Amino acid sequence: MEVATTKGVLSHLSRLEVQKRSLKSQPQQPSRVKELKAQVEALLTQRNQLRAEIETHKNIKKLRVSMDKQCTNEEEEENRMDEDSENSNLLRLMARHTQLKDLLHSHHVIGGYNVVKIRQGKGVCVSVATFYDGVYLDTYNLEIHVKPNVRISRHNVPPFIPLNKLAEQSNMQTDLRTLLDPLSQHLNAFAGRQQQLKFVKELHKSVEVMESNVLCSLLVLKFTVPREKTAVLCSLDYTDCTRSLPTRVHFESEDEAPVWKKHCRFLMETPVHKALTTMRKMGYIV
Repeated sequence: MEVATTKGVLSHLSRLEVQKRSLKSQPQQPSRVKELKAQVEALLTQRNQLRAEIETHKNIKKLRVSMDKQCTNEEEEENRMDEDSENSNLLRLMARHTQLKDLLHSHHVIGGYNVVKIRQGKGVCVSVATFYDGVYLDTYNLEIHVKPNVRISRHNVPPFIPLNKLAEQSNMQTDLRTLLDPLSQHLNAFAGRQQQLKFVKELHKSVEVMESNVLCSLLVLKFTVPREKTAVLCSLDYTDCTRSLPTRVHFESEDEAPVWKKHCRFLMETPVHKALTTMRKMGYIV
């Protein structure tokens, strides 16, 4: 057994020696040197970039401190940087951008409502902003008396929004957000449906809007099939007024082709103007 083991070790060492000789005979050293040089250059570039980013963040931090504190020495802090530097204005803009992002985050944390005291502290004016797809739209205001009881005195909320019902269902005497959060949901859903209808009219000239209402809770569209040139009616029913997507979609066509049924789920999960764009690209509508 010992002789066999010794032969096994010797044969292994012999194979290693052969491999070593073969590696030496192969011209791999120059390429390896080039590879290492490239790695060094990449690391040096990365190091310089990190140093520049660190210096940028330091300057932004200095500007943020002066902006947040609104000290009288704000100009002195800014003048410490090179006034002739092309990056000075960019750094100030970046500092202002980070400041606005922090303010927006804080605004979101407190519910996203602007509250202003009125009537010598006996009431507040609350603003509820609406937005869709990252764009701010209309703002609605409620004037609320807080003494002796919390009640809504004036507002410009559309009459088709069930404000009184939401107020009755809320616990606004102790927590005003139990009213504002559902109201914001209703208003933003309405704004979303309204914007989608606007985009349908602007982006899809071949699609005819046959019927719609003020609340944008019902929408009937008329499509044209490219090959057959036949008409198809699509009804979108938004029974849940807290959502901007329909709860029911129904198609009516002359041939009653089952191909339209598969689009129902798609239209219930996708904003209608985006769904129409996809359907047109796939050749289902003109």
